[in-house]
Amino acid sequence: MKINKDFNVLNDYFMRYMFAKKGHEHILKNLINSVRIDVNQEPFESIEVLNSFNLKESINDKESITDVKGKTKSGDVILIEIQRIGNQSFIYRSLYYWAKNYFSNLKSKDLYSDLTPVISINILDFNLIKDSDKAHSCYFIKELETNHILTNHLEIHFLELKKFKNDNSLYDGLSDWFKFLSSKNKLEDIMKVLVKKNPIMKEVYDEYYKFVNSNDLYNGYSDYERDYFNILMLNEERVKGIEDGKKEQQIYIAKNMKKENMDINLICKLTGLSIEEVKNL
Repeated sequence: MKINKDFNVLNDYFMRYMFAKKGHEHILKNLINSVRIDVNQEPFESIEVLNSFNLKESINDKESITDVKGKTKSGDVILIEIQRIGNQSFIYRSLYYWAKNYFSNLKSKDLYSDLTPVISINILDFNLIKDSDKAHSCYFIKELETNHILTNHLEIHFLELKKFKNDNSLYDGLSDWFKFLSSKNKLEDIMKVLVKKNPIMKEVYDEYYKFVNSNDLYNGYSDYERDYFNILMLNEERVKGIEDGKKEQQIYIAKNMKKENMDINLICKLTGLSIEEVKNL
């Protein structure tokens, strides 16, 4: 059997294989129900995967590769989003995805009362919520003083893997998922423990072995890792280009201000340049 100590379970290609492949609905349901039970919400009886895993997916197919999307018998929509790198702007991105899926449920002749809940579960490998050390945060629309929940139609979860501690603060089933999702180069050691205590983790581990020992699947994983980091590098270069352009604009404005004999301290305040930088222009 092939074993890769550097295997990253958060690879979107592998995550979609694990949660969106036909026949893996019970694995997806276990994750979703573990998240909901942790915040005292009712578990679901069944989950239908809406965008099944496709062996030929690529990173450039943004609509299909980034989301795992499911639906319950009652019509509730569940979104699973995996994000390995990010910042505070992800909060707005998650709200946008929730809103997009919420209003798309309403057909032209439907009533507003025909809208159904959308539950968003975001698995994050970075710290998002400031001033909170909770690994699992759940947000509803509530009245500020009474905490009365206006509706169950908005439910957004953030699983922040870097905040996870091996303690008893989480529901045991969700704690096992945290251990698996944050395993990285300790996957083999962690799974040896989990498979003995949690039956679903035995199935997860078996599927992992099937995945890494399939040339087609593993090549898909490797291609995604390569393309993922190439795109990250391009984005970094783009940001740097924007920053460089901003600097050039600051220098151009400061030079014109110096020609008008403006006070150097005022130039620094208006352009953001240092006194030394302005003096050297």
